[in-house]
Amino acid sequence: MKSLRACLAVLSLAALPALADPAPPAASAVPAPAAKPAASDAGDLGEGLGYVRVHRLADALPELERRLSSDPALVVDLRYAKATEQDVPALALALARRAAAAPLFVLVSPQTPAVLVPALIKIVPPALTLGIDGSLPAPAVVVAQPAEVDRRAYDAFDGGMTLAALVTGKIEKERFDEAELVKEFQNGNANAAPPPEPDPSKPATDQAPVLTDRVLQRALHLHRALAALRRS
Repeated sequence: MKSLRACLAVLSLAALPALADPAPPAASAVPAPAAKPAASDAGDLGEGLGYVRVHRLADALPELERRLSSDPALVVDLRYAKATEQDVPALALALARRAAAAPLFVLVSPQTPAVLVPALIKIVPPALTLGIDGSLPAPAVVVAQPAEVDRRAYDAFDGGMTLAALVTGKIEKERFDEAELVKEFQNGNANAAPPPEPDPSKPATDQAPVLTDRVLQRALHLHRALAALRRS
């Protein structure tokens, strides 16, 4: 993982749902068809940080273009997106047209389509890619989380778990949140990082396991740390 100093320095360089199928006639006993998966899911991580999860890039581009040009800060989740070579020029253009000073956090994974790599490696500050080891492209911030846990955390949101629950991870305050990142950075520790996670092969027996989306959580913490540094 690049140092926290490098991440914050890079970031500091620049201060539609588908229409429902018509309902069947009242007398019909045929059930309505299941809704198609949305092309994207949007959310709000607070303090001006938006979130867009892309499922099918071609269909999600209009919403993505709008959010990139309007949100003061944005997380774009491309970890398990579907995309083709034809989508690349439009994505590259949308990324290039984002608000000049708006922090951008692009989440990637080993399953991110390789065709998107040329567009993602060209993003410029204030922007960062984040993902687990082996992600495409190689992320600027590598987050220590097993691939299977990363996928389970990703799927949990689609299954109804809230963004707040996925990035909090615990009912009590995180031991190493954005406030700790800022404090460590201001004390000269450019390589500050959360303590190692418990060994997943040896789960604790005194409490239920907690599912945390560490990649999304790190994007949130970096955004909060950057905002705190700008206020100081």
